[in-house]
Amino acid sequence: MARARSGGGGSGSALALVIFGAGFFISLLLAIIFYTQVSGARQGQAGAEARLAEFATPTQQSSPEVEALKADGKSVVGALLEERQWLRTVLSNDPGKSRQEITASMASLGVEGRSMLQEVARLQNEVAALTELKNSLNQDLAKARARADEAEAAKAALDKSYKDSLASLGATLDQTGNVLKVTQSKIQQQKTELDGQMAMTREEYTKRIAALEDKINKDQAEIHRLLKVNAELGGGGKHDPGPGNLTRADGRIVSIVGGRPEVYISLGRGDRLQMGMTFEVFGANDLVKINDYQKVRGKATIEVVSVDDAASVARVVRLDRGASIKDGDQIVNLAYDPQAVLKFYVYGDFNIDGDPNGRERIISMINQWGGQVTDKLTYDVDYLVLGTEPPLPTPPPEGEVDPVKIAEYVAAKKEFETYQQLLGEARSSSLNIPVLNQNRFLALVGYYDR
Repeated sequence: MARARSGGGGSGSALALVIFGAGFFISLLLAIIFYTQVSGARQGQAGAEARLAEFATPTQQSSPEVEALKADGKSVVGALLEERQWLRTVLSNDPGKSRQEITASMASLGVEGRSMLQEVARLQNEVAALTELKNSLNQDLAKARARADEAEAAKAALDKSYKDSLASLGATLDQTGNVLKVTQSKIQQQKTELDGQMAMTREEYTKRIAALEDKINKDQAEIHRLLKVNAELGGGGKHDPGPGNLTRADGRIVSIVGGRPEVYISLGRGDRLQMGMTFEVFGANDLVKINDYQKVRGKATIEVVSVDDAASVARVVRLDRGASIKDGDQIVNLAYDPQAVLKFYVYGDFNIDGDPNGRERIISMINQWGGQVTDKLTYDVDYLVLGTEPPLPTPPPEGEVDPVKIAEYVAAKKEFETYQQLLGEARSSSLNIPVLNQNRFLALVGYYDR
């Protein structure tokens, strides 16, 4: 019994050992298989993660934008591709264009680096401004067209008025032309009658003129004879008293200026001749008489227009009908006397061509011109010559103690008062002396003509 149990126990242990070994082998086999599968899964996961990293980094995968796409149940890549295609279509109207092509197109349009929405908003604002400007211009154009229509209507009215006036004027001219023809006919008839009368009158006056010229020639011969007798008797002076109150000539006509109504005369600057003087012209052998009105009247009147040192030019301002001016003719001006000594009173500062000694030059010119400088303004002074008018000095400030400034003010005030006093005395009715400034004096002595 005991053996039996002993033998049975050995068989059970062996069986248990076999079962344990088989189980261990199976477990080992299953472990190898599981490890192999886990390793493959890990490798697959690593590959999947690597491929996923090509599309999005772990940070990007957990971003709110990607999570929102996942929540919509869409493929993230598909949604991005769809959005990419939409953006390309919006930007270039061509989903096939690349980013580089779109960038190049934007650069060519000058909008590279700008927001499309901002650019669109800017363009919309420009369009709105241009639209407003267009509307304003359209309004201005409408007003201009209205004014043009008004102007055209006014032009049409003026054209009609012009045509009506032209037609009326034409009718008036026709009527006037008829009247003119009748008047011309009458005038021609009257002219013919007057020509006949003039011919008869001219013949009559020609005979009378011939008789008068013969008498004048005889009288001139007698006058010439009497003039010689007068000279032989010692008559002197420019004006010789006696029958007819004879006077002597002041100069002669030297020559006639060809082609112009001008003559050269024998008087010049040295004879104190002035521009604008007039002379009566008498024949070379005429006896010059002063009439009852203390005047002379020759066959012509001349006016001095240019003065030189020894001769001058005069223009003919009057010439008796039928008379002519010849070389050697006498010229007379009763008021002109080159031998008279004129008196001048000179006061003030003068500046002639920048020369500070202007007053001395004025006095020197007067002496050379044959005049006399006086030291007092009296009734017999012919001209008062004044320099630059001194300004009224400003009084020194109250309390001024500088003797130099006070003396300067007193001297300037005295100079101003003296200038005004002389000017007032010369213009007073008691003296009535002509006043010459520097320019008038220089013109008088002919300084500017030299």
